[in-house]
Amino acid sequence: MWRRVSFNPALSLSSSVRTRLNASSRATPRVNLIVRHMTNAQWAAVSADLAHPPKHLLHQPDSPVQLLSNGSMRILQLNREKALNAIDRYMISLINVAFDEIEPSPNAATVLFRGVGRSMCAGGDVMSLVTLADKEDIVERSKSVWFFQWELMQNYRVHYLRRATTQLGHPKTYIGLWDGIIMGGGVGMTVHSTLRIASERTLFAMPETAIGYYPDVGLTYVFSRLDGGVGMYIGLTSSRLSGADAYITGLATHYVHSHAVEEMIRRIGSMPLSTAAHEENVVSAINEFATDPFMDDPSLAQKSVFLGDTRIAMDYAFTRDSIEQIIAVLEDIAQRRHDSFTGKDLAARGLSLTEEVAEWASVTHATLLSRSPRSLKVTFHAIRLAHHQTYEENMHTNIRLSTAFCDLSIGRDFHTGVMHVLGKDPVTGQRRTGVPNWEPSRLEDVSDDYIQTFFFGEASKAHRAGMQLEVPKLSNVPHTGKDREARKEREAKLRGVGPLRWNPKFNVHALPTEAELAALHEGSHPASGSYVLEPNELLDTIDKYYQHKPGVRVKVQDWLDRRQRAQKA
Repeated sequence: MWRRVSFNPALSLSSSVRTRLNASSRATPRVNLIVRHMTNAQWAAVSADLAHPPKHLLHQPDSPVQLLSNGSMRILQLNREKALNAIDRYMISLINVAFDEIEPSPNAATVLFRGVGRSMCAGGDVMSLVTLADKEDIVERSKSVWFFQWELMQNYRVHYLRRATTQLGHPKTYIGLWDGIIMGGGVGMTVHSTLRIASERTLFAMPETAIGYYPDVGLTYVFSRLDGGVGMYIGLTSSRLSGADAYITGLATHYVHSHAVEEMIRRIGSMPLSTAAHEENVVSAINEFATDPFMDDPSLAQKSVFLGDTRIAMDYAFTRDSIEQIIAVLEDIAQRRHDSFTGKDLAARGLSLTEEVAEWASVTHATLLSRSPRSLKVTFHAIRLAHHQTYEENMHTNIRLSTAFCDLSIGRDFHTGVMHVLGKDPVTGQRRTGVPNWEPSRLEDVSDDYIQTFFFGEASKAHRAGMQLEVPKLSNVPHTGKDREARKEREAKLRGVGPLRWNPKFNVHALPTEAELAALHEGSHPASGSYVLEPNELLDTIDKYYQHKPGVRVKVQDWLDRRQRAQKA
């Protein structure tokens, strides 16, 4: 049996590896050999068996994943209401089979992903995953990574669905319906689609740092492309967002009241195939039901931390160069240290350290201190890295990180966090409270060498240092080519337009990003004229360009207000 021993990242890498592995370090090559042999034989058999259940199960009323038809629409529905539609390994297998049936179908033009009941999806079944990861047998432990491997492969199918089905001659538009709780794995199955619909029932969260993990399923890619410090804030804090906030941040592309959802679905499903095959027609149908939550309820704008004063503080704090700096800035704001560098710098940007801003900073500061220090460091570096990655590169980084988190021989925070948050105290039978016993418990004890070696370095080096689990392949996700043309294509994808590198092909149906607004102001936007636009002209221009999309004026006006405050300060 393979013994798991504790690890102290505060030590230098060489000494920590000697301390942690001790006698078992001599067995590591044998462990890795077993894993590689299993990956090529037993692992493949396990994957094949789990990934291809009979497709007729999708049409059974008690199936946890159902494939339904509504005219030209196919509905991929999670049907595990008592478990809040949490996704397990078997459900991932059914989703894989559903895609196999949907993609080549000539009789469908739209795909809607939804869940029954009050939850669209409460995330993945992480309890079963960490239980597997804690097994003594290396083959059993490796099965914990299988879930993430196949989950990421389905996430990529969502991302690629439009192109894949267009190549097959039957183009399809994928729609994520967030009419309820949407977390973790459910986010991954929808956030990579071009259309994501929030409602007043939406509760969005990526709670991974609270359970000793990181925001996976490609969310580091998405977070790295949100405005200012918004993505880093959501990723590190695991904050819960309302439907209105999901919409204003660009995570959702539309906002539709819950009472109108079923009528909207009927409207889209009733469209002839030839009409629904064009994505712009599907968007137009959704727009018939879309609304501006901030116009419907003006108090939402006052409550949102993504607008106004708190947004200025958020951008300032969460664009720092390290997680330690973020926490230090939040402490300055929470303590209202007007004479500190933070206080003076924010004053120069037009922000006064009011009680409201200080309260937000205090809560955020306390939240970060309760999260796994290891998770915070990995998440920070992952989001920073994702900003310079293509989508495919980010997918491969995701499976690399997920494997490291599942390998409890190099740190047990993932297991500790899940058991603390989701498990019950065996003595009291009650849910646990307080902060999990993270190891290490302080940020300063998580060394950069440890993070780089086991999470971001080459897998071969991590294995030599003691990591035991093998990183599985994402067979449907291509790697970036090394030839000159491939490098040029990669550079073009990442170059962007304007001072904030706006990507016109990213998140095209959401509200305009601040990178797009900066490009418009600079004059490098398709709607730019031959002269610099005044604020009111910029607002009218982008509103017209977006065909008066609900919420455009609220978001753009807030951006203009924050810019003008900084200029006047």
